[in-house]
Amino acid sequence: MNLQVLEDLCNELLQSEDERSPTLSAMSDADLQTLYVDVLHQFGLELIIGLDAHSHWLSDLLVIVANQRPIHAAETVFYAVLVELDRRGVDEPDVA
Repeated sequence: MNLQVLEDLCNELLQSEDERSPTLSAMSDADLQTLYVDVLHQFGLELIIGLDAHSHWLSDLLVIVANQRPIHAAETVFYAVLVELDRRGVDEPDVA
């Protein structure tokens, strides 16, 4: 999983008139579960990169200022994968 794959899926989701992603719909259940894990890891990495690059505390909230585009791309794809898993009735894989 790389940022380009995330961006491509994000762009597909934004430009699609359907609520379903053709790319995600074409995946097998096993591939979708693998993508879930990959996107979740990438989302975490993007958050850590943003945290390290520029962040600060505002009262009790941690504000991550840097790396917003990749963070939002990963978040968008993550939720799209969650919706597709739910639509199919497939359980989210255990992530360690």
